[in-house]
Amino acid sequence: MFKLPPTFFTSKKGILYMLLSSFCFAIMSAMAKEMSVRFPSVQLVFFRSAVGLPFLFASLWLKPARQVGGKLYFIILRGLLGAFTLYCLFYTLEHLSLSLTNTYGQAFPLFIAIFSFFLIPNETLNGRQVLFLLIGFFGILLIFRPETGGSLWNHSTGIIYAIGTALGYMAIKESQKYYDSRWVVISFMGAGLIASILSLVSGTWFELPNSFLTGTWIDPSPWEWAKALVMGLLALGVQYFTTQALLNEKTSIVGAVGNSSVLFSIGIDIMVGQGFPNWITCLGMSLVIFGSYQITKRA
Repeated sequence: MFKLPPTFFTSKKGILYMLLSSFCFAIMSAMAKEMSVRFPSVQLVFFRSAVGLPFLFASLWLKPARQVGGKLYFIILRGLLGAFTLYCLFYTLEHLSLSLTNTYGQAFPLFIAIFSFFLIPNETLNGRQVLFLLIGFFGILLIFRPETGGSLWNHSTGIIYAIGTALGYMAIKESQKYYDSRWVVISFMGAGLIASILSLVSGTWFELPNSFLTGTWIDPSPWEWAKALVMGLLALGVQYFTTQALLNEKTSIVGAVGNSSVLFSIGIDIMVGQGFPNWITCLGMSLVIFGSYQITKRA
């Protein structure tokens, strides 16, 4: 029987899924940054976590999980790391540009390589990997400057965001051996929801200033509730499209395409009047992306 040759859309599904994931993440980040003008970062964590959980529980009800289980500490670790990473993401978005925040986020492969070397037996770094690690970290040094916008502390949360993402990915890799991926996502959304409620209650009750860990609850308007819903749905889209991309394409290629979120973020920054980053920052961003991509490839 005659078969049509595969089209670009069927042969490159993994790439297309990852482009969709990156686009969703860039739009979600842009909405979070716009909303951070009025809402504290911990309230954005609350929005991000609360919206997705009902959809995930509905999914589990319609299609129950099939899993081995027995390693609950992986789920707990993923939840704690995920909640902490959400705090870092939204705090950094509040104080730095979209493109800088997403560049820090895309540096996570550099930290995975380092943590794997120290935490996983028989894991080594060859000369090629060391070279790309140095290139990536030199890029971080070029953008890790207060004059690029924001204080030293704000840039530090960007680095911590990358470290938390790296540790979270390592926890996901182990957790998915024993648990359905939806439970892995629920773990960090649930932890983020509980942590953000505690932060908002303490900040509101004791009238604490808005900070990395505390915030005063602000009543959203109906339109702002709608934007929070869209932001949460976009976050679910990131999870879904990334999972589909990994099922249809090599991890190294998915990682490379994932860097497109930085390009989308630069475009959004320009559209909203933030302007194009200066050449030193652009060079640093390019080195981070290049080093991060190369470190994910097999030697």
